[in-house]
Amino acid sequence: MTANVHPLGSVQAGGGPLVSIVMSVYNAGEYLRPSLLSIINQTYRNLDIVIIDDGSTDGCFETVQDLLHDERIRVTHQANATKPVAVNRALETIRGEFYAIQDADDISHPKRIERQVLALLSKPHLAAAFCGNELIINGKSIAPLFSPKTEEDCRAYINAFRMPAHDPTGMFRVSLVGDMRFDTSLPVAETYDYILRIGERFPMIVLGECLYSYRILPNSLTRRAPLWRKQLEIDAFRRACERRGLHDEPLGKTSDRKSRNCMLDNNIAAHFMKSVLDLRRSNRRWSALKVGWRCACLHPTDPHYYKALAYALIPHGVTSHLRRDFPSGSLEAAK
Repeated sequence: MTANVHPLGSVQAGGGPLVSIVMSVYNAGEYLRPSLLSIINQTYRNLDIVIIDDGSTDGCFETVQDLLHDERIRVTHQANATKPVAVNRALETIRGEFYAIQDADDISHPKRIERQVLALLSKPHLAAAFCGNELIINGKSIAPLFSPKTEEDCRAYINAFRMPAHDPTGMFRVSLVGDMRFDTSLPVAETYDYILRIGERFPMIVLGECLYSYRILPNSLTRRAPLWRKQLEIDAFRRACERRGLHDEPLGKTSDRKSRNCMLDNNIAAHFMKSVLDLRRSNRRWSALKVGWRCACLHPTDPHYYKALAYALIPHGVTSHLRRDFPSGSLEAAK
């Protein structure tokens, strides 16, 4: 579907429903400006941009003062209280029919909002539309994901306690999820918990396009405290089991057998593996090889990081038997 055939007319021209963009900012440094610009410059113009400064101390807002003159932007400053608290505060003030979250160091591709709005308009029963994403590592964009997932696919992911796509790529329908909030007792795992709760109640899809760039930062809090991150993920999993009446459900795949590198980066290698599979399906084998090689270069002495390269080299039919196309971690590539 393209914008010029939609009954509401061209969304590039400013038509269509209001969409709120929620951005929680804490010491985003040099990345805040390009992140905010990626929203300001969306082809879809009818935006309500809600920014919560969660106690930043690095002067990052000084780099965007000229951008804040955009009349679509509203900024609230607060003492540092964690991301879920900041996002919940923003949700109390959003005005849009739909809302999307933009991480303050990531990049939304120019047509991200347009594509997601059209998807939600075309299927009014959907609570959320996600999209594919790539990674930004050392300033370079690599490893795109772009396989679509149907409502049935997403339901299978939710039933398996998995997120169907990377959490900040979602756009949500306020009329269905507007009363839901992020659990402030689950920092880091709050979006995993939130998406599971939505998926348990409502249908969602993943668009077959890579429309978001997710920045990997080596000094992130979750990489400094992987055991803390894992415990919060387990807590969210247990709550999901209780909601579903599954009191004896095993904790699924554990990280006990994974390398220390895998623990520290939250199994980012799984993202590379899925990217290789997407590229192979689209007959882009050379690109798949490059993605596999880049993964191996992350930790050249760790065999786990060579799996993506193996997927790029072996016959594609074999990979479908070696690996189910499910993400290997519910908070994969978390910051």
